[in-house]
Parts: sequence; structure tokens; C-alpha cells
Amino acid sequence: MIIHAHAKVNLTLDVLYKRDDGYHELVSLMHTIALCDRLEAEKADDVRVEFDCTETIPQSNTVTRAVEAYRAAANCGGAHIFISKRIPSEAGLGGASADAAAALSAMQSLYGALSHDELLAAALSVGADVPFCLQGGAAIAKGIGEKLTPLKRLPLPLLVVRDTRGISTKELFSRLQLPTEHPATEEAIQAYISSDIALLGRCMSNALEHEACKLVPRISELKERMLRCGALGACMSGSGSAIVGLFENASMLSSAEKAFSDCDFIYSDV
Repeated sequence: MIIHAHAKVNLTLDVLYKRDDGYHELVSLMHTIALCDRLEAEKADDVRVEFDCTETIPQSNTVTRAVEAYRAAANCGGAHIFISKRIPSEAGLGGASADAAAALSAMQSLYGALSHDELLAAALSVGADVPFCLQGGAAIAKGIGEKLTPLKRLPLPLLVVRDTRGISTKELFSRLQLPTEHPATEEAIQAYISSDIALLGRCMSNALEHEACKLVPRISELKERMLRCGALGACMSGSGSAIVGLFENASMLSSAEKAFSDCDFIYSDV
């Protein structure tokens, strides 16, 4: 069985306050892109997870946790899973969450033992972005990212770039000073719903970006370069360090892409 684990971008991300449980209350406009990891799965009595990348993957990775969460909820067998990585880590593109969601989808296809709500509960137990990655498309995400209002996904010309250095989500949130400047989230949502991409571009913003730029100063430079190259708007995705730019059309995106040849990662989604 082969399942594609799609990356996500945050077109807006606001941090409202720190909750009593230690998490931060968020609101975000989330959008999947075609960039994906490739997951191969087969039914087995035990659980074995392998990756093709050279970076060290922790033994308690999101894919293993997702499979074990499914097994605990369904009282079923396991799976052997192999993941071919294309989504860069520490980029704010949800690679680990996408892989976990794909693993849950694989388990559901292999065993079919959980209801939709039970599957979402298993997803949330692994990570806040996993329910969205399981659902895909576009959505308004609230809470810690688990309260989803689906939207009709727009075909947006997006350019995603990242320098060599990533950002640890845990480290970034530990350094975050509240309150932050708040994005025009509601305006962005209405622009998305009405397919007004010019207004959507002007509303793109990420409340984590200011603190992230202290860790990786080049984030700011790449964002400014994106705008100089004709992007309608640009912001950091998630907790970074990738920058996503929205363009009027594929031609303008293709022209702008040439200006980022010095970047470690470049991806165009049209």
C-alpha cells in the first residue's frame, strides 16, 4: 500500500495566549500543498518503521506513535512502514505530522477498525497538526490546531523556500514573548473564501515570525526577497523556517523562483 503524506503551509498564524495546560491558543489559515513524503505500508504482527533519509530519526517518532495509537484504540495488529522523505524537517511544513496522518490512514485501510471520530482522536494524541494533515485541503484551525473548520481549497500559486537552518518548534515557543502583533486573520479567511488572492496576499502574516527571525535572521531577508520578486504576500509557515509566497499566476511564480537558487530548499506549488 502506498499513501502520500502532503505538506501544509500556514497562510496566517496568530498566537492568542498561553493556556493553563502549557500550550498556546492559536488560530490559523492552513492549506495543503502537493509536496509530499511517500509512505509504503503492509500489514504485520509487529511494528517496524524505516526512513530513507540520512538524518537521525528518534525511536519515538510520529509514525511509530501513530501506529501504536491506532493499535491501542483498535486492539489490532501492526504494520511495516517505509517512508521516503521529501518534506524538509524544522521547516514549518508539517512533515512529521503528515507522516503520522498517512500512517493512520494506512492502518485504517489495513484494518478499518476505527470510526472517523476515533481516528481523529488518535491523530490528536500524536500531535496538534495531525488531525489537519489527516483531513487535508484547507481549514481554519483553532485551539492548539485541532479545532478545524474545513474550507474549499483554492488552487494557489505558492513558492516555498528555506535556507539550510531549521527551527525547533519547542525552542521557538519557549522564547515567545506575548502579546505578539496579531495578523488580520478574519480578513484573510474572508479573502480565501471569496477567492480574492490579492487581499489574501496582503493579509499573510505569522505571529511567530518576529521571534523566529532572531534565531534565523535570514528568514527576514528571504521574505523581503520574495516580495521584491512580485509576491502578493509572504510569511513564514508554522514555526519556520520556510517562507511561503503567494503569486498572481504560475508565470510570475516561475520567474521569481530563479531568484532563490542559493536556497537549500525550493518548491513551487501551482
